[in-house]
Amino acid sequence: MPKPTASPIPPPEVLLGFIQRFLDQAREPVLLEPGAPLIAITAERLALSPSARGLRLEAWDETANCNRRVIGVRECGPGKVELEIEKFGGKRGRLVLADRARPLHQGLPREAGRMVFAERFRDFLCRQFPGWRLDDLTAHGDKEHSLSQIYPRAMVVQGQRAWAAIAAPPEDSGDRLLTFGLIWHNYLRLRERGLHVEGLALLLPQGRARTTCLRVRWLNPRPVRVAVFEYDAQLWERSVEVAQGNLDTVLHPASRPAPRPAHPRPEHGPEWWLEQTIRANPRLIDAHLCREPVYGQVPVVAGVERGLIDLLAATDDGRLTVMELKASEDPHLPIQALDYWMRVAWHAERGEFPAAGYFPGIALRAAPPRLILVAPSLEFHPTTEILLSYLNPSIEVERVGLAVEWHRQIRVSFRLQGTRRPG
Repeated sequence: MPKPTASPIPPPEVLLGFIQRFLDQAREPVLLEPGAPLIAITAERLALSPSARGLRLEAWDETANCNRRVIGVRECGPGKVELEIEKFGGKRGRLVLADRARPLHQGLPREAGRMVFAERFRDFLCRQFPGWRLDDLTAHGDKEHSLSQIYPRAMVVQGQRAWAAIAAPPEDSGDRLLTFGLIWHNYLRLRERGLHVEGLALLLPQGRARTTCLRVRWLNPRPVRVAVFEYDAQLWERSVEVAQGNLDTVLHPASRPAPRPAHPRPEHGPEWWLEQTIRANPRLIDAHLCREPVYGQVPVVAGVERGLIDLLAATDDGRLTVMELKASEDPHLPIQALDYWMRVAWHAERGEFPAAGYFPGIALRAAPPRLILVAPSLEFHPTTEILLSYLNPSIEVERVGLAVEWHRQIRVSFRLQGTRRPG
């Protein structure tokens, strides 16, 4: 296979210029290398000298020493420069020069941990994509494009083909990795018009891939192929078969739905008020829904983060309808809603709801449920339509936006049908 092509090394004077500008502006400069202690930089304990390849950097204090060849600048921002280095043996890595006097960089020790994990992520990509060129490996956030700083991400390229990749650090549950992985894939697909970004590689801590695999089964394979990996305590990965594993869901016998409140009060909290108002009259959201019964979370979704209100209703003609309610902006809404929808679909296909005593007197259909996402019209996250576009088109989705005075009176402001993005 062809070897990855390296970026050209800038002249030493260019590299020196970046570093010198940082030093001239920094009040408390420090040097950070993944896996090594911070080194406070002073003029007496820093040496910069041109070399045949790049710029030689040496820094030291009473407890640590750093001697590296700088061969590039990865990122440059206020009070911070991230350098690409060449270690002994030709292996590449990174150094960060930061001004610890800036409040933005008070969390440098935590950032050091992220950098260590990002380098391990680099090793994973080299093993799983031999012969591919590694681009855009970063652990920094990008609020404008909803790219999380929690998960390091990268792109690998071979010819006109590319894969997006993203990883969950050891302390993370991995619950939101698919959400931010799809956002990253879509970002690359729009940015790299000359490439076919065909896949998304997800790397999770050992034992935390099951929920992600269940979700991946309900994605549309046309825009993206998804590969899932788990890594152990030594950060060695193994591929996880998405098709394996049963859906972890239990349907308990129906209990009598809670009585509908006559006058829900907003002071109990916006989401509580939203839930109680819609339970009292689901036809405020959809005129085809039966007025009762409306059930709370059935079945229970255990083991994953839940920030939503789940309601289960039925239409006049017996079609189950899942309503997911959210009063505030959250990019994870579509994927969280998928968790509940696929469990309801599982039990509906097997005809288990009537047998368990749900919806007495209503002839339920075995068809997959509808999914309605309900939120104030200004509180749908900008990535909602992006994430819905990745869901299997067989999932019948409707977004219902509520008018701005929703906390006083429920009124539908807009409806958008389908998992495809509007033109």
